[in-house]
Amino acid sequence: MARGPSIAIVAAPKDFHGHTGVIQRNAIASWRQLGNDVEILLGGDSAGLVDVAAGACAVCLGPLAAGVDGPPRVDDLFAKARAASRADLIAYVNADIMLLPDWRAAVNRVAEVVSGDMLVIGRRTDLDVIAPIDVADPLARIDLLDRATRVGKPAARVCKDYFVFRREDFQHVPPFTLGRAFWDNWMVHDARARGVPVVDVTECATAVHQNHDYAHLAGGRLSAYLTSPGARDNRRLAGGSRMVTGAAASRRLRPDGAIVAVSWSALAAFATDLPRFVSLTAAVVASGVAAHLRQATVRAAVPSRPSVGHASGDAPKMPSRQAA
Repeated sequence: MARGPSIAIVAAPKDFHGHTGVIQRNAIASWRQLGNDVEILLGGDSAGLVDVAAGACAVCLGPLAAGVDGPPRVDDLFAKARAASRADLIAYVNADIMLLPDWRAAVNRVAEVVSGDMLVIGRRTDLDVIAPIDVADPLARIDLLDRATRVGKPAARVCKDYFVFRREDFQHVPPFTLGRAFWDNWMVHDARARGVPVVDVTECATAVHQNHDYAHLAGGRLSAYLTSPGARDNRRLAGGSRMVTGAAASRRLRPDGAIVAVSWSALAAFATDLPRFVSLTAAVVASGVAAHLRQATVRAAVPSRPSVGHASGDAPKMPSRQAA
């Protein structure tokens, strides 16, 4: 693989517990397989982060400024990554995304052709992954690609799990909350508004999203996308949902290595993806309803405590002086 420009992959993982820990380890291990020269920068202070970073030869960026409801802020993560690295390219990647070698080759090609600022995005493939994957084994990587091709499902266009840009760009990012909606749409909207080429590399790059639940959020997926304070604040900071202008690239990388203009408008691109968007919306709402029902069931299972003095005919006992 041609080295191309230097690149730093940046993420802010959750605690490395249970299934979340498994898929995050898989993801980070896959990034290391992109080359020993790839920098991996991990922000935050999640449980297990230091050990995982050591095993992957990654750099810990330390604690990050918190968003409005707890998760780290995007702007602080970007700033700390930029300060810690001299890489030509910064690649933000969600910590549940496994990247295969064709991803880096695609990024290299875009950086080679586009001389100025750029934003590289791509659609992910959703796949059920429940166990560790030895990505250092070429056969395991081939099996992963095969499963992703056969049974994986392309995500809706509005789902964006990685962004690659030149290190000096995107220094004006608002204080968005990670793990909540709308900031990803803003990235594409902002680049297009500034005339920066937004290049979709989906046809040439494999990014596997390892499916997971949203049990860490009381309101489920609906909370992450719409109802949480972080999601609502992100929408305000983004100036709206940016659902259309934030969903479509202005150019695409073809398998032959050519980068061509996207001939259809952002609205047309969004419309062609409408069935996937509707399916995503239904899943988000269902997640919120399921979370609400779980909470209601838990509340109903907890016996109510009788009021003092009304549980029986006995008057409440006063504490003794010794007990007091």
